[in-house]
Amino acid sequence: MSTANGKSAFFTVEDTKASFNLFCCVCGIGSLAMPSNYARAGPVFASIALAFMIFANTYATLKLSKVMLVAPSSVKTYGDLGEWALGKWGRFFTVVSQMGVCLLVPCAFLVLGSTLLDVLFPDSFSQIFWIIFMALMVIPVCLIPTLKESAGMAFA
Repeated sequence: MSTANGKSAFFTVEDTKASFNLFCCVCGIGSLAMPSNYARAGPVFASIALAFMIFANTYATLKLSKVMLVAPSSVKTYGDLGEWALGKWGRFFTVVSQMGVCLLVPCAFLVLGSTLLDVLFPDSFSQIFWIIFMALMVIPVCLIPTLKESAGMAFA
């Protein structure tokens, strides 16, 4: 992106979105439960748990990046990567595990979010109400096609 005088911006809005998505990748879904972890475990043990989550997610991201660097250019998806590494069974297990993640992560968001709301607002509504409320709030996020468009919504 260049300005009128020919200089390029140091840090653009796109860089901000990519940075936030990278932060989410490093901290993972477990960071959603960190406030309740700090309340239950205390600052020392909760900080150790957060550091472990950051280490584990960063390690997995780096290993996946290294594998993608040596993979042929025909490898575009997780299924392709599984087939390239382990044949037809690799594709099968990779796709099944990825589908499991895609189905279980929204459930984790609903349950964790409703649990946190139930703790934040005790005796106001039942946990079932909070789960339904979270489901209604998550629907717009589910309709966003790519991570690029979802960065702003995830930040909110």
